[in-house]
Amino acid sequence: MRKYILYFVTIFVLLGCSSKAPSVNEYTLLSPPILVKQGTPKSSKSLSIASGKSIASLSTKNIIYLHENGETAPYLYSRWSDTPTVLIQRALLSSLYEENLFTSLSPAISSAQADWLLESDLNAFYHRFSKNASDGYIDITYRLIDARTKRPIATKRFTISSPSSSMDAQGGVEALKNSTLELNRQSILWLSSLIKETK
Repeated sequence: MRKYILYFVTIFVLLGCSSKAPSVNEYTLLSPPILVKQGTPKSSKSLSIASGKSIASLSTKNIIYLHENGETAPYLYSRWSDTPTVLIQRALLSSLYEENLFTSLSPAISSAQADWLLESDLNAFYHRFSKNASDGYIDITYRLIDARTKRPIATKRFTISSPSSSMDAQGGVEALKNSTLELNRQSILWLSSLIKETK
């Protein structure tokens, strides 16, 4: 009897080792190549981008999809290379470098002192499904703060969506990438208008 038990345990272990688990696909938000605009920056101010805050479900590397009824769930075999707030921060920094808006830019991890601080609250970063379509949906609020006085200069909420080419993780990633690029474009227009107002 003991031999039979040992035999079945050995077979079970060997079968478990030989079966392959599906591989996990990892995605990131790649920014277009940076072509920095030459000349004097539009503002004499320096800007630091603070670490973004988000709701709990967006504080992981999971790629989340959202149904019409409000139900959310992660894709099992796909994930981001970093959390959505970090990916958005990097993408915005790249776009700001390209536009040459400020005399200097720094991420949250930098110890550099800046004139302005840009904070953010990420409320949605989903592959959102409707009846016959899906899109990449972002809901984020930015606050521009005077780093010296700690007083808010302006606040702006952005809700962005871009259609998805397919109803799977890859389509969701592409749609969220396009939504992030549009978010950066609108954010830069907003910051440019604030630069003009504060001159």
